[in-house]
Amino acid sequence: MLYTDSKRYLVAKLKAAGVKTNIYTTQKSFDKSQESHIGAVLFDREAYARNGSKKYFKSEEGAKHKRRRVFDRDLGYAVTIGGYTDEEVEGILEAFLSSLDDGIYVDGNFVPIEPEGAVWFDTEDRLLKAQVAVQLTVVFHGGVYRDTGFGRLRRVEVTGIEKKEGDTDGK
Repeated sequence: MLYTDSKRYLVAKLKAAGVKTNIYTTQKSFDKSQESHIGAVLFDREAYARNGSKKYFKSEEGAKHKRRRVFDRDLGYAVTIGGYTDEEVEGILEAFLSSLDDGIYVDGNFVPIEPEGAVWFDTEDRLLKAQVAVQLTVVFHGGVYRDTGFGRLRRVEVTGIEKKEGDTDGK
């Protein structure tokens, strides 16, 4: 649920940073907007790369499992903040950036969050009604995982018991 959770996370952080209007999440509704004070979280890109790493863990029941990261999955969002003045937009941007966590947990996996860069616009650069706007790219570095258990031992034969050096009670 990386796409859903990451978008929801960014919308909540924008609201907390000071965007008072509805946060747009589709390009069509964003383009039709007539607001001067605006915020948007728009999906930008998604990339996959093969990965064969694995980690070992125990489930809540105590069973051992292997978790293989089959693919790296990076989701990028264009986060837009618009307003009347440079100071207003920069204040919201700084509040937004300072509120970003190092990452979030999605389906039990830690997903790092990384802002990549920003582009500033004024009224002549965009069709927005905002006097000033900034568009920031935020990337979530997740993955696609496959959990597997360990194979059960089918035939075990004990041939002897040896005492280890330093073992005082023979156990």
